[in-house]
Amino acid sequence: MGSSERFDASQRKAFDAAVAEFIEAQMSMADMPSTHLNLAVLYTSQGKRDLAEAEYLTALRMDPYFGPGRANLVTLYNAMGRNADAERVLREGIKRTPDEGELYYSLGLLLAEEKRLGEAAEALGSAARIMPERARVRYNLALALDRLSREKEAEATMLHAFQLDPRDADIVYAAAAFYVQRRQWKRALPFAERLVAIAPGDARAL
Repeated sequence: MGSSERFDASQRKAFDAAVAEFIEAQMSMADMPSTHLNLAVLYTSQGKRDLAEAEYLTALRMDPYFGPGRANLVTLYNAMGRNADAERVLREGIKRTPDEGELYYSLGLLLAEEKRLGEAAEALGSAARIMPERARVRYNLALALDRLSREKEAEATMLHAFQLDPRDADIVYAAAAFYVQRRQWKRALPFAERLVAIAPGDARAL
């Protein structure tokens, strides 16, 4: 719906009426998880995080397999600094759908943010096995492995990520940095040159 802070009185009145009409229309379909997702998104945009949380939880009670509701609730909890709750929601989802790679990927990123790198690498490894074509999954796994001093695994994983998406500037930069940190200049040079070629405006390429 967007912010109403810049509205004058008449515009604000019209905006509030439109919001009320939207909510009324959604409540006429209150038996659908997607309805509560829509309301949660609205409340989030208005900064009403408690109401948004309640709507997401309602959606998941109605359908525990409702992926968009679970993903958005995790994002909301993370934005609120409630990573323990975000982790719980992700792990509950994994128990229900253990073949859902996105859940493992989100969990891995969350655990990496929490500096729980061993657990992050495990979750990201599961995501990579389920989604072998996703370069960014392997990129983040490589970063975690590198920070765990699992150098050979990190190198192989980063190179695999590069093979999957050689135009991703983050991956190319990380590969160059991996070798620069080890003073392996000849191995770093092709990646540095490629970064300049694909992202000439990127400050990391200078």
